[in-house]
Amino acid sequence: MKKIIYTLMLSVLLAACSEEADFSSDASLRLEFSCDTIQFDTLFSTIGSPTAMMKVYNRNNSSLRLSSVRLAGGESGFRINVDGQFADVVRDIEIRKKDSMYLFIEATLDGNGADTPLFVSDSVQFTLESGVQQYVTLLAYGRDVNFLRGVTYSADAKITAGHYIVYDSIVVAPDVTLLIEPGVTLYFHKDAEMIVRGTVKAEGSRERPIVFRGDRTDNMFSYLPYDRIPGQWGGVTIDSTSNGNIFSHCDIHSAKYGIKVVEGDTVAQRLTVDASRIENFDGNALETTMARIDVRNSLLANARGNCVKVVGGKVRFVHCTIANFYVWKQRDVALALHNSIDGRPAPLREALFANCIVEGSREDEIMGYLSTLGDSVPDCRNYLFVSSLLNTVNDGDSCFVNNVFDSKEETPFGAQQFRLVDHSVFMYDFHLSDSALARGVAAKEYSSALKYDLDGNERPDSLADAGCFQYIPLPEKE
Repeated sequence: MKKIIYTLMLSVLLAACSEEADFSSDASLRLEFSCDTIQFDTLFSTIGSPTAMMKVYNRNNSSLRLSSVRLAGGESGFRINVDGQFADVVRDIEIRKKDSMYLFIEATLDGNGADTPLFVSDSVQFTLESGVQQYVTLLAYGRDVNFLRGVTYSADAKITAGHYIVYDSIVVAPDVTLLIEPGVTLYFHKDAEMIVRGTVKAEGSRERPIVFRGDRTDNMFSYLPYDRIPGQWGGVTIDSTSNGNIFSHCDIHSAKYGIKVVEGDTVAQRLTVDASRIENFDGNALETTMARIDVRNSLLANARGNCVKVVGGKVRFVHCTIANFYVWKQRDVALALHNSIDGRPAPLREALFANCIVEGSREDEIMGYLSTLGDSVPDCRNYLFVSSLLNTVNDGDSCFVNNVFDSKEETPFGAQQFRLVDHSVFMYDFHLSDSALARGVAAKEYSSALKYDLDGNERPDSLADAGCFQYIPLPEKE
């Protein structure tokens, strides 16, 4: 029995000695990395980044010791966690042959006090026992931000050009006007909203639009940033006491809903949207109830609910593209018209869609729940589609004048009307394709007042294109 025990002990000692001897300081041996650069994009000053991860491989037939793993640049704003050890310098690390370890990296940028991008670089230095040094590059891009935490504007105010993170929503009190300057970007935290009880005038420019978006700047997958995923923040509510709102050259996207106009004054102009993009929502992109609104030269696209939902009131859409290719969950249609609310009359006094596109992936993208209201309410279902491309049934209704109707046999599911509809990476470009049926169908009566399209391209005096984009051919590939 003792002989067996001694034999086992000797085997263990020999194995240990063999493993120790297996470590090599050969200067020809190298580590391999899952990537040679870690890059953080669009970080906000003073706010830590998401955690990036990479793997360090020893693919050699010998084990290796690392004298140290450190940040080569020192206090650059980056932090590293090496195989579970969180420090600026981690020493005496062993990686067995054919084994690997994890490296985690984070970054926090200091502000520069200016509305100019921040850039910080560093590298992780791996020093092997042999003296060989290897590096992984670290890059971080970001910008200074201001913070709006549960702000209620109770007197007239202005949000000046810059970048803002919004926590706990923005509220504009009744009888108060909030001006938002060109070049403002509002990054809303999860569930944060803008609630307007007074008036908002968000008037950007083509060169300096006003952006409403979520505050996540990282990716769900390598090909899919969170900014392209709906439901990242709340949305914009125009409350019952709010009139005279203007959203011009704005980009509102990837929220639970876009703009919701609550029932209120039925005579005053409640909302004007001009040259704006409103797209990618869990609910409705634009919902208006018993309100007077105008929407011009704008894109309203991709909503689980409706891209446009109109419940009564007076609405006018001119040179708008209303397109629904939402695929995250089962969805509703691009355009819905109603003239009642839970059985209560909501007369649709006017619903004009002139030189517009209403398209999508369903066989019919226009639905209406319009009745005579028992003949008890006169003038209650007035709608008119003029010189537009429509994905709906052409039944000879006199309220459809000089329109072009999508043919599913020629252009299945509407995708061929546009430059790009790619559900695999959730990328959509609603500029007109070469074969788009919307080309040259617009009525001069309505296009003459909108000389330039959403991109600033000039429309011809006659036979302009329907929708918010005038057709421009792509440059030929060399």
